[in-house]
Amino acid sequence: MNIKRVLSLDEALYLAKEAGITTKAEIQKLIIYSPSFSNDKSPFLISNFFKNRSTQDSSEVESEDLKPEPENSEFNMKIEPESEISNFDKIIASKLDPNSLNLFWYNNNWWRVYSEGFGTCMRSTSHVILNRGSGIVKINGEEDLYKRWPLFYNRMDVLEPFYISGCAGVYDLFIKTKGGGTTGQSRATRLAVARALVNSNPSLHYYLKDSLYEDLRQKMPKMPGRIGARAQRKWVKR
Repeated sequence: MNIKRVLSLDEALYLAKEAGITTKAEIQKLIIYSPSFSNDKSPFLISNFFKNRSTQDSSEVESEDLKPEPENSEFNMKIEPESEISNFDKIIASKLDPNSLNLFWYNNNWWRVYSEGFGTCMRSTSHVILNRGSGIVKINGEEDLYKRWPLFYNRMDVLEPFYISGCAGVYDLFIKTKGGGTTGQSRATRLAVARALVNSNPSLHYYLKDSLYEDLRQKMPKMPGRIGARAQRKWVKR
């Protein structure tokens, strides 16, 4: 399993600069060095910003605009258009989460090529990975679905989210589960698969409400002086 490297502070600041994100100090410098506001009492608009400037001020500003800007100026800031900012957003997304841009079109929706989910039930935990494929299911390495869950209703718990969402045979399913018994592991896997499908296609949340329900009940431990968690020994008077 590949572990994604966390960006350093310098890399994050560089990507923020490329995206046109400014700091508080830079915005204050822009306000200090900008021309004076208009005397008009109408609501502040960008169009009113330079409204009442004299012709002399405008000529001075035009002459200043004609001057070449120094390359290493501390106050040079360029505002990028929305289209370019969106491109920078895509670049940032590709660096922070490369898998978020890997999509494919299926059943009139966009789906992620790769998705993960985590689920718990009683003492069982399950971590699943969905990858674009042909419907292969492997448990804890190379173990088969029928060998892990010989009972039919356990297998249906695992595969039910695929039937509800209409994407059976679209993803390869890799499961890593531990703890508890076969029923607890199948229910934990069902929750993990449902969460992974919603992560790949958020529009499925409405259809997978039942599968996304997390059963938080836990098995009570054995109490001292008792046979089990609740059952007690038979009382004898003599």
